[in-house]
Amino acid sequence: MQTPLLIIGNKNYSSWSLRAWLLLKAFEIEFDEQPIELFAASALPILKEHAPTGKVPVLVSGEGDKKVTVWDTLAIAMYANSFLTDKDIWTGNLKSEVNKDDNRHRIDSAYCQSIVAEMHSGMTGIRNEMPMNIRATAKIEPSKACLADIARIEAIFADCLKERSAGNYLFGSFTVADAFFAPVVLRLQTYATASGLTLQPKTQQYCETMLNNPHMNAWIQAALQETRIIEEDEAGEIISVTGILAG
Repeated sequence: MQTPLLIIGNKNYSSWSLRAWLLLKAFEIEFDEQPIELFAASALPILKEHAPTGKVPVLVSGEGDKKVTVWDTLAIAMYANSFLTDKDIWTGNLKSEVNKDDNRHRIDSAYCQSIVAEMHSGMTGIRNEMPMNIRATAKIEPSKACLADIARIEAIFADCLKERSAGNYLFGSFTVADAFFAPVVLRLQTYATASGLTLQPKTQQYCETMLNNPHMNAWIQAALQETRIIEEDEAGEIISVTGILAG
């Protein structure tokens, strides 16, 4: 089978690209990576060819009459689960070891699917007011909607780490939920302390776990080497900048 191609945006800013990229990396799915510049004219031919929505990420698998194009992050995750990995993305377990009649499996799978869908379709307060900006530390004045999203996210983290996790990821093993909440970790790192927000201990624990993930760290280090500033994705009062632009 031909190696799939994942088209992604700038690593400093593109939260949806991170979700798809991290999922494929974590589940050891081999792929080629094609970055584009968000909002740049150079990206238009690539997006026109592969992305009906004009957005990233896009996964292209196969060629000719076997070509499959998947242009939504959740759809990419589901396609990967069906065709690209021997592991179940909802639990992190090998599919051959999954007992679908096991009550714990059904409960955790349903919970994982629900929080992933919740992140995919909602939480616009934190998304709009805390855009992912890995290299920055920035201060904002979060709205009630943003604070409500953060409270809901912290409740999810606390519930998973108390009731469901046998380790430090949300369900013990790395799952698609960790990939979908990864940009939240980076958003909190950028804005929370500078904005006077105090995070719960379980949230801090989970953020540390994710920031120590080797694939997450590789994405962060690549983001810190980027030089383009996209004004549409800059928010708040920039307190400091790290990476290549810090000099």
